[in-house]
Amino acid sequence: MKAQGSRRSGNRNPKDGFPTSTSGAPFRGAEDLRTGYFTASYVSSIDDSEQPFALWVPRTYSRRRAYPLLVALHGTDADERMIPEQCFQMHERGFREDVIFLSPFGRGDLGWQFLGEADVWETIDWVRQRYRIDARRQYLTGLSMGGFATWRLACAYPEQWAAIAPVCGGGDPNLLSALKRIPVWCVHGARDPTVAADHTRRIVAELKRLKYCHRYDELPGWGHNSWEWLYNPDRKRATMADWFRKFRKAKAAPPILHPRRQGVFKDLFSERVVISFPARSGIPRETELLRAEAESFARFSFGDLVMRRGKLIVKTDEELTHGELASANHLILGRTDNHRWLEAAQRRLLARHVRGRLFVRGETYLGKTLIAATCQRSPWNRERLLGVVTYQQFQQVRGIAEQLCAGKPEPLAVNVFDPQQRRFLRQEAFDAANAW
Repeated sequence: MKAQGSRRSGNRNPKDGFPTSTSGAPFRGAEDLRTGYFTASYVSSIDDSEQPFALWVPRTYSRRRAYPLLVALHGTDADERMIPEQCFQMHERGFREDVIFLSPFGRGDLGWQFLGEADVWETIDWVRQRYRIDARRQYLTGLSMGGFATWRLACAYPEQWAAIAPVCGGGDPNLLSALKRIPVWCVHGARDPTVAADHTRRIVAELKRLKYCHRYDELPGWGHNSWEWLYNPDRKRATMADWFRKFRKAKAAPPILHPRRQGVFKDLFSERVVISFPARSGIPRETELLRAEAESFARFSFGDLVMRRGKLIVKTDEELTHGELASANHLILGRTDNHRWLEAAQRRLLARHVRGRLFVRGETYLGKTLIAATCQRSPWNRERLLGVVTYQQFQQVRGIAEQLCAGKPEPLAVNVFDPQQRRFLRQEAFDAANAW
């Protein structure tokens, strides 16, 4: 699902560090609203890293009117500049005077999920805090990886979008009932070798069965680059923006602070999160291995899943404060006998090792090689989440970050994993209504 594009980071002024517009002038936020096309960045609430985005604001922008917001999601191996610059050529030709166009980075190649999805909502919030947006007219498009994300985000958050235009993507036809009041324009190349057109054909067949408003253009002879047809800057009639502007919702889209929890282990990474491990151990090399695994979680790059900007916060148990525990999600690697905060919360943990036995929600498992990975409400703040990876033999933890973040099947909220057999012995989803 690759869509070629620049990996350049946002322009920066070497004197003051502020993001800059394409003209080179420093961008300073609300006190100096930019117009035209520019790149900028914001500080992520998840890990305090700077995350870039590209934005078009009409040169004739006026606070006296509210503007539609068009959000565009790039494909794999691309960045925030790919769609506005490579496709629409905004940096040379400009864009429309009746719409604000936002292209997030999504932290790279995370499929616009968890950390990647959080970037979507944080950039939208950044724009809505500074520019006057008509929240009844928010539109979503994306290509390839971004096309898949367009289908998914539309089905998961139908209250956010007045219309969508996914390109060479795909999704789950069983979720399409959410699109009852969301017009769809989808495009796919008939000879796409990367994402087969059958992905979109199956969805369109279900949209037809449901009798939902949609338009499907399957382009004969076109391959994976079908976005060049829809995003062609030389289109004079029937442009995507023209089509979008026909639609508006009855109610304004409410702001979203972070992705909705799905009851899975990776919910930890949709909000601010701190990863910790024991500072001390009486077992040789244990602390070193746990630190390495904590750093692996923090980099969040496994195979095709690549976070290209930012790094999650890692601390030892001795560096953690009670205030930090109450203000963020936490992922703790360790046991109740070597991590001070696991010891303090041991009676409220879903899983813990005691004398060679693994206790998980009332059940006992024998086997020193087993690992438990859980996600529950935090004992220090029930609005936050606590993740725990606990073990009997620390050597078994090697590689657990990749298994939990990129392995199959998807880890749920309660997981008992056998590293030797490379399989889950137990998986259970988080019940948001359950006190746990």
